[in-house]
Amino acid sequence: MAGLSREHIERAVPLGSSSYYIIRFSPAPYRSDLTHLFAWQHELTNIPLECSDPGVAKTRLQWWREEIKKSVNGNAQHPVAIALSETINTRKLPEPLFQKIADNIENDIEKASMSEWEDLHLYCLSHGGNFAELLSHTTGCSEMFKTTIRQIGAYVTLINLLRNLGADLRRGHCLLPDSLLRQHQLRPEQLLQSQSRARTQKMLQTLSDTATRWRIKALESLPTTQPPTSWRPVLNQLALAQRLHAVLETDGFNVIDGRTHLTPLQKLWTVWRAVTGDR
Repeated sequence: MAGLSREHIERAVPLGSSSYYIIRFSPAPYRSDLTHLFAWQHELTNIPLECSDPGVAKTRLQWWREEIKKSVNGNAQHPVAIALSETINTRKLPEPLFQKIADNIENDIEKASMSEWEDLHLYCLSHGGNFAELLSHTTGCSEMFKTTIRQIGAYVTLINLLRNLGADLRRGHCLLPDSLLRQHQLRPEQLLQSQSRARTQKMLQTLSDTATRWRIKALESLPTTQPPTSWRPVLNQLALAQRLHAVLETDGFNVIDGRTHLTPLQKLWTVWRAVTGDR
């Protein structure tokens, strides 16, 4: 994993994390490049979490937008952006995908609300779909499967949104569409109240059912033969998201007061089975 210091790698891809196993079980020639992408994603997604002042967060995000442009031109300053520069130019990664992900981070900073399911779908595509597309570009996956890869990324994002719902609500950010809340006669502020727990649980089941439909639709377009190794990072993401989804359901969607995690052993076992085809 040349190009980044151990400090940056351990911060972005710590041992036992999902990103660690996604990269570790991807083809060796791509691991350094995948590490650079996950390190960059880590820097951006942490901005809304670390900056409580929206103005400061937007300034920091704009700085990273400029760093991406500099990465393309080979004159970046940040260690992550410098390492990413080689990946962008070697793997011919399109700059617009990075900027679209940055757009989504700006929506998180502004705590933008969503009206309909389509808004949520576009949000998940913009974040997870674009990142999955970057992963697939890096490993040389065929463009003909771009839509499927983006749908897998959207599913991964929705499962993470479901898992992080309680923490996001306590930060004052509700990513659920208004139409879903109206369907279950809920308002964002009621989701944290114990009096509304029964309706909230039904709402969470609806969200989970939607995620399942997204996953099934994405899997319908997967190659019928054994997918090539270029699919591996995205399929590793998918396997971990499916496993987390199953655990969330088994735990009764304990996402308001708790936060469900897969253990490192669960992650290792899940990705190993995905790679070997063991069911």
